Amino acid sequence: MQQQYCAITTNTMIRDFVYNPKASQIVEILQQFGFELSNEEFPFALLRFEILTPDSFMWRLLIDENIYYIYAEDYVSGLDYIKNVFDSYLEDHKWEFVIPSKAITFESASPVVGADIYQEPNDKAEMMKYAADSGHDFVFVIKSSENAGDAQFSDHASRGFNLN
Repeated sequence: MQQQYCAITTNTMIRDFVYNPKASQIVEILQQFGFELSNEEFPFALLRFEILTPDSFMWRLLIDENIYYIYAEDYVSGLDYIKNVFDSYLEDHKWEFVIPSKAITFESASPVVGADIYQEPNDKAEMMKYAADSGHDFVFVIKSSENAGDAQFSDHASRGFNLN
């Protein structure tokens, strides 16, 4: 039997990047995933940011010669859903999850605590191995197998623009 959780809270969210983009918002998330970023103003290159739906967002970053993606969404039905989002977005299955430095429980995650109702996924324990939270959003980070040397050229990016 699946449980539903009810509560109301408000927090700053990575999704605030839509209205007031700051490198610090991304750095905060990356630090939750164990990235030790330098003190420079932009310790990464933001290659793309997209609003996928009104409640889901994707960032593509170049960090230390690797390409990473951050995905944030308020309601996540389970790990298979997240895998499908990355597979579809990257048009590839060659990527790996980055594991957060500090595990959180499903019940204590801010998207669950902040929701009026949240349907518990069947694979919540497995999903939470890869999830962080930011306000009302679950956040997942993956490392892609894309060639970092081509990272800043759109025709080499997943879903990129090709002039040919």
